[in-house]
Amino acid sequence: MANLAKENGASPSTSFRLDPYQVSHLLNVGNKSYKLDRNGAIVTKTLSSGLEMRLAIPSAAYEGIAARAVEDIAGNMVVTLELLHKDPSLCVPLLFANDMEDIAADWHSWSRLLKLPMLLIGVDGQPTEVQNMLGELMVATPRERRRRITTVRHRPNFLRRRKMGVVGMVEKLTPADIIARI
Repeated sequence: MANLAKENGASPSTSFRLDPYQVSHLLNVGNKSYKLDRNGAIVTKTLSSGLEMRLAIPSAAYEGIAARAVEDIAGNMVVTLELLHKDPSLCVPLLFANDMEDIAADWHSWSRLLKLPMLLIGVDGQPTEVQNMLGELMVATPRERRRRITTVRHRPNFLRRRKMGVVGMVEKLTPADIIARI
Protein backbone atom coordinates (compact mmCIF):
# COMPACT_ATOMS: atom_id res chain seq x y z
CA MET A 1 0.00 0.00 0.00
CA ALA A 2 2.88 2.31 0.73
CA ASN A 3 4.08 1.57 -2.82
CA LEU A 4 0.80 2.93 -4.21
CA ALA A 5 1.29 6.15 -2.28
CA LYS A 6 4.86 6.51 -3.56
CA GLU A 7 3.74 5.87 -7.15
CA ASN A 8 1.20 8.64 -6.81
CA GLY A 9 3.87 11.02 -5.53
CA ALA A 10 2.35 11.23 -2.06
CA SER A 11 3.97 10.18 1.18
CA PRO A 12 2.11 7.57 3.24
CA SER A 13 1.43 10.20 5.91
CA THR A 14 -0.68 12.19 3.44
CA SER A 15 -4.34 11.72 4.27
CA PHE A 16 -6.40 10.06 1.54
CA ARG A 17 -9.96 8.74 1.79
CA LEU A 18 -12.62 7.31 -0.49
CA ASP A 19 -16.10 7.72 0.97
CA PRO A 20 -17.81 4.31 1.29
CA TYR A 21 -21.27 5.82 0.87
CA GLN A 22 -20.52 7.59 -2.41
CA VAL A 23 -21.96 5.74 -5.41
CA SER A 24 -18.76 5.47 -7.47
CA HIS A 25 -15.13 6.57 -7.27
CA LEU A 26 -12.47 7.39 -9.84
CA LEU A 27 -8.84 7.11 -8.72
CA ASN A 28 -5.57 7.54 -10.62
CA VAL A 29 -2.38 6.01 -9.20
CA GLY A 30 0.70 6.03 -11.42
CA ASN A 31 -0.07 4.22 -14.66
CA LYS A 32 -3.26 2.69 -13.23
CA SER A 33 -6.73 4.08 -12.81
CA TYR A 34 -9.52 2.56 -10.76
CA LYS A 35 -13.26 2.94 -11.04
CA LEU A 36 -14.86 1.56 -7.91
CA ASP A 37 -18.54 1.01 -7.13
CA ARG A 38 -20.55 -1.46 -5.04
CA ASN A 39 -20.49 -4.12 -7.77
CA GLY A 40 -16.70 -4.20 -8.04
CA ALA A 41 -13.80 -2.38 -9.65
CA ILE A 42 -12.59 -1.63 -13.14
CA VAL A 43 -8.80 -1.45 -13.23
CA THR A 44 -7.24 0.28 -16.23
CA LYS A 45 -3.50 -0.21 -16.75
CA THR A 46 -1.35 1.50 -19.34
CA LEU A 47 1.13 -1.06 -20.63
CA SER A 48 4.71 -0.21 -21.65
CA SER A 49 3.63 -0.42 -25.30
CA GLY A 50 1.09 2.37 -24.70
CA LEU A 51 -1.98 0.16 -24.89
CA GLU A 52 -4.67 0.38 -22.23
CA MET A 53 -5.81 -2.83 -20.59
CA ARG A 54 -9.10 -2.83 -18.65
CA LEU A 55 -10.09 -5.50 -16.18
CA ALA A 56 -13.58 -5.64 -14.69
CA ILE A 57 -13.36 -7.38 -11.34
CA PRO A 58 -16.52 -8.16 -9.33
CA SER A 59 -16.38 -7.47 -5.60
CA ALA A 60 -16.74 -11.21 -4.87
CA ALA A 61 -13.32 -11.79 -6.51
CA TYR A 62 -11.63 -9.76 -3.77
CA GLU A 63 -10.51 -11.43 -0.55
CA GLY A 64 -11.74 -8.65 1.71
CA ILE A 65 -11.10 -5.16 3.10
CA ALA A 66 -7.57 -5.23 4.50
CA ALA A 67 -6.05 -2.92 7.09
CA ARG A 68 -2.28 -2.51 7.28
CA ALA A 69 -0.34 -0.41 9.78
CA VAL A 70 2.81 1.29 8.44
CA GLU A 71 5.25 3.50 10.33
CA ASP A 72 6.28 6.60 8.36
CA ILE A 73 9.67 8.37 8.45
CA ALA A 74 8.66 10.60 11.39
CA GLY A 75 7.67 7.55 13.45
CA ASN A 76 3.90 8.13 13.20
CA MET A 77 1.63 5.16 12.64
CA VAL A 78 -0.30 5.35 9.36
CA VAL A 79 -3.05 2.83 8.65
CA THR A 80 -4.01 1.96 5.11
CA LEU A 81 -7.20 0.27 3.96
CA GLU A 82 -7.32 -1.55 0.67
CA LEU A 83 -9.58 -3.81 -1.31
CA LEU A 84 -7.33 -6.89 -1.19
CA HIS A 85 -6.88 -9.16 -4.21
CA LYS A 86 -4.58 -12.17 -4.63
CA ASP A 87 -2.81 -10.29 -7.41
CA PRO A 88 -1.15 -7.25 -5.75
CA SER A 89 -1.47 -5.17 -8.92
CA LEU A 90 -5.30 -5.39 -8.66
CA CYS A 91 -5.54 -4.15 -5.04
CA VAL A 92 -7.52 -0.90 -4.76
CA PRO A 93 -6.45 1.70 -2.16
CA LEU A 94 -9.31 3.05 -0.04
CA LEU A 95 -7.75 5.07 2.79
CA PHE A 96 -4.50 6.45 4.29
CA ALA A 97 -5.08 8.02 7.72
CA ASN A 98 -3.86 8.46 11.31
CA ASP A 99 -7.19 8.79 13.15
CA MET A 100 -8.06 5.31 14.43
CA GLU A 101 -11.77 5.98 15.01
CA ASP A 102 -12.33 7.13 11.43
CA ILE A 103 -10.33 4.18 10.13
CA ALA A 104 -12.42 1.69 12.10
CA ALA A 105 -15.67 3.29 10.91
CA ASP A 106 -14.60 3.23 7.26
CA TRP A 107 -13.25 -0.32 7.57
CA HIS A 108 -16.56 -1.55 8.93
CA SER A 109 -18.59 0.45 6.36
CA TRP A 110 -16.62 -0.83 3.35
CA SER A 111 -16.88 -4.39 4.65
CA ARG A 112 -20.63 -4.17 5.17
CA LEU A 113 -21.38 -2.43 1.84
CA LEU A 114 -19.28 -4.76 -0.32
CA LYS A 115 -20.22 -7.83 1.78
CA LEU A 116 -16.55 -8.75 2.25
CA PRO A 117 -14.72 -9.82 5.41
CA MET A 118 -12.53 -7.45 7.41
CA LEU A 119 -8.89 -8.55 7.15
CA LEU A 120 -5.84 -7.52 9.15
CA ILE A 121 -2.43 -7.77 7.48
CA GLY A 122 0.26 -8.76 9.96
CA VAL A 123 4.01 -8.21 9.97
CA ASP A 124 4.48 -11.34 7.87
CA GLY A 125 2.23 -9.89 5.16
CA GLN A 126 -0.44 -12.57 5.50
CA PRO A 127 -4.08 -11.45 5.89
CA THR A 128 -6.10 -12.83 8.80
CA GLU A 129 -9.84 -12.39 9.19
CA VAL A 130 -11.09 -10.28 12.09
CA GLN A 131 -13.70 -12.25 14.01
CA ASN A 132 -16.58 -10.85 16.03
CA MET A 133 -16.05 -12.10 19.55
CA LEU A 134 -18.06 -11.40 22.68
CA GLY A 135 -15.76 -12.72 25.38
CA GLU A 136 -15.23 -16.38 24.52
CA LEU A 137 -18.37 -16.50 22.36
CA MET A 138 -18.12 -15.98 18.60
CA VAL A 139 -20.86 -13.73 17.22
CA ALA A 140 -22.13 -14.58 13.74
CA THR A 141 -25.30 -14.89 11.73
CA PRO A 142 -27.04 -18.12 12.77
CA ARG A 143 -27.41 -20.93 10.25
CA GLU A 144 -30.86 -22.19 9.33
CA ARG A 145 -31.74 -25.47 11.00
CA ARG A 146 -33.66 -26.85 8.05
CA ARG A 147 -33.28 -26.22 4.41
CA ARG A 148 -36.29 -24.27 3.28
CA ILE A 149 -37.65 -24.94 -0.19
CA THR A 150 -39.38 -21.68 -0.98
CA THR A 151 -38.98 -21.73 -4.74
CA VAL A 152 -40.84 -25.01 -5.33
CA ARG A 153 -44.59 -24.45 -5.42
CA HIS A 154 -46.22 -27.87 -5.39
CA ARG A 155 -48.38 -29.85 -3.03
CA PRO A 156 -46.62 -31.92 -0.39
CA ASN A 157 -46.71 -35.71 -0.67
CA PHE A 158 -49.35 -36.26 2.00
CA LEU A 159 -51.74 -33.89 0.25
CA ARG A 160 -51.16 -35.55 -3.11
CA ARG A 161 -52.30 -38.93 -1.79
CA ARG A 162 -55.71 -37.69 -0.75
CA LYS A 163 -58.60 -38.22 -3.08
CA MET A 164 -61.52 -35.90 -3.64
CA GLY A 165 -64.49 -36.82 -1.47
CA VAL A 166 -67.86 -37.85 -2.97
CA VAL A 167 -70.97 -36.15 -1.71
CA GLY A 168 -73.79 -38.65 -1.08
CA MET A 169 -77.49 -38.00 -0.99
CA VAL A 170 -78.24 -34.62 0.58
CA GLU A 171 -81.18 -34.55 2.96
CA LYS A 172 -83.06 -31.31 3.28
CA LEU A 173 -84.24 -30.48 6.79
CA THR A 174 -87.20 -28.28 7.74
CA PRO A 175 -87.75 -26.47 11.05
CA ALA A 176 -90.29 -29.10 12.04
CA ASP A 177 -87.63 -31.80 11.70
CA ILE A 178 -85.33 -30.08 14.18
CA ILE A 179 -86.44 -30.76 17.76
CA ALA A 180 -84.93 -28.70 20.54
CA ARG A 181 -84.65 -30.56 23.80
CA ILE A 182 -84.10 -28.88 27.08
